[in-house]
Amino acid sequence: MVVLAVVAILLSIVAFATVTTSQSVQQFYTLEKARRNAESNQVELKLHVKNVARALRSQHVLTALTATDVAHLSTTILVSELEGIDSQPLTQFEVSVSHDSTNATYTAKFLRYPSLLRLPTSAQQFSWDSQLTNWLFNRDASALSANFFAEVESLTQCHNMLSGNVFWITGDCELDPSDLPHNSSSNPVLLIVADGDLTLQAHTHLYGLIVMLSSSHSPYTLRVASSASISGTYVSNAPVTEQINGTATLSTPLLKALQENTVLAKIIPIPGTSYDHD
Repeated sequence: MVVLAVVAILLSIVAFATVTTSQSVQQFYTLEKARRNAESNQVELKLHVKNVARALRSQHVLTALTATDVAHLSTTILVSELEGIDSQPLTQFEVSVSHDSTNATYTAKFLRYPSLLRLPTSAQQFSWDSQLTNWLFNRDASALSANFFAEVESLTQCHNMLSGNVFWITGDCELDPSDLPHNSSSNPVLLIVADGDLTLQAHTHLYGLIVMLSSSHSPYTLRVASSASISGTYVSNAPVTEQINGTATLSTPLLKALQENTVLAKIIPIPGTSYDHD
């Protein structure tokens, strides 16, 4: 009888230990699942904020919200219009995203600014400056490429160009009236010609900013036919051989409109402004 009693006690202890262990394991898995779900939710929130910021680079707030809408997420955007030290148009966005089924929220601030950081100075207009790209784009000429611009057509010739606003041409560029039919005083373009001559043929009118770049500092040629014109300005990082029989007219408002076009915009996170909260 004593032996049976001892066995019964041992079995009770084993059963209790088994139940306790099972409960502990279940509790561990429950907590681990909750932790993983919370981490997954935070990753989703942060990814969504980044997607919203990408959309805000070139879109209005309502358009960006529609384009990035996710059924179980709620997004709010606060907008502050700012002006840089050189009168650059700047926009600050505070983006907050939360899960509809939880209290988890992630907030981050972003700054949208023009890649054409500054307009040409009076000394640079219709002239050259070896430090030109540092002034315009905050990039040394050796580090500047078509990839610097978010929306750019990178070409090796200038015929039948698409309806864009930013063009990077490597080599010679000859423009006739049919090549940029969408270009106008209300729709200026940024035309960068790298290591090549630029020719505006008869009756060709270009509105915007022409940037001629020379990687070897060898002079290239700008030709403007007698019935052609440039409205805006042209600049270069090296001396340019000018054969201008047409007109070249400075238009600061047109250059300003180009700078403000969101096709030239960049957007970056503002350091130290992102945080999680419930």
